[in-house]
Amino acid sequence: MQKVLWICGRLPSPLFTGDALYSAGLLTALARTNAVAITLVGSSRTGEAVGDYLLNLPNTTCVALPPAQPSALRSLLSTLPRDAFNLSTPQLRQVLPNLLQGDWDWIVIDHAYSSGLLSMIQQHRKHASICYIAHNAEGAIRREIASSFSNPLRQLLMRFDADKYRRQENRILQVADAVTCISEEDASYFKRVSQNVHVVPPIYLGHISAPRPILAACPRALLLVGSFEWIAKQRNLELIVEGLLPALQRTGIVLNVVGAVPQHLRDRFSRFSPCLAFHGRVDDVSPVAAASRGGLVPDLLGGGFKLKILDYAFQRLPIFGLRNALAGTTVAEQSAMFPADNLESLAEAVVSNIDDLPTLNRNQDTLFELLSERFGLEAGTRHLSSVFL
Repeated sequence: MQKVLWICGRLPSPLFTGDALYSAGLLTALARTNAVAITLVGSSRTGEAVGDYLLNLPNTTCVALPPAQPSALRSLLSTLPRDAFNLSTPQLRQVLPNLLQGDWDWIVIDHAYSSGLLSMIQQHRKHASICYIAHNAEGAIRREIASSFSNPLRQLLMRFDADKYRRQENRILQVADAVTCISEEDASYFKRVSQNVHVVPPIYLGHISAPRPILAACPRALLLVGSFEWIAKQRNLELIVEGLLPALQRTGIVLNVVGAVPQHLRDRFSRFSPCLAFHGRVDDVSPVAAASRGGLVPDLLGGGFKLKILDYAFQRLPIFGLRNALAGTTVAEQSAMFPADNLESLAEAVVSNIDDLPTLNRNQDTLFELLSERFGLEAGTRHLSSVFL
């Protein structure tokens, strides 16, 4: 049985963010092989107990550390990116040397922000192979996100951190024996440094809705799922609301937003009420999905696969999205969506198709079948087996 030390700066619990969902899917798929013994170590996100979906994985031990205490000033003075610095907590520095004394076959660095103790890992790895699990091509997207901010000081600070991410990502790639990433686009980026790159698409672990036709009685509404606590996600939401809501408001289409949204953004966009509804975090998105005619993937910033695509497809919702935001989906999958090149044309696609019930139903049925085959747990287990076994 392979022994795996899985270092995850933020434990994937609770499952309210894309990075947690992706990590939890990979851990579940690898543990399901019953051919590995995993020791997972990382900081708690909330201070709450770790979810049973992690604790009950076969042959898996979880070392949960206290939540990180961020320090903006000290991280600014470090050579590490802000998140990597803050997640290299004193508790992790204390327990990791003891863990590294184990006889590991693999050491996993899950996300670039988990690499703050890379030097320690290199020094004590012994014969262990290192696998870097990339959630994004950080060196490619961080400067793009920084450039989207108009405030000069904020843009400068984010560009400074983006350069740190790029350098740190290159350090990880140079020592990693294997790299996994979410999409072929990211794989092409990583192959400039590493030759052993595996594409491991996200693994859907959530609720799967029974077949349901979209009927005329269904509200003329769209669903936008996300976590808007990160500043780049907040900027995305600002651009989306400003770019789409005027057209939706004119035609009486409601946008349902599910996820944590800071109060200042809610207040700022109150003028769009009642066509913009904030639902906050929910344990079950199904009721809001059932009251919507489509899911929205309009992200202008940030690369990688958008996990909300899976939420929508498995909730039996057709998808309206920007082509760039649909990265990681195939031509066949996009043919069962309503893709657009910019927010203006996306608004036109929504307005033109929101009442075309036959097309909405045909697309949601086709998309469900296509994504079920590619993003289910069995497919994920095959992908992870090819890397670790």
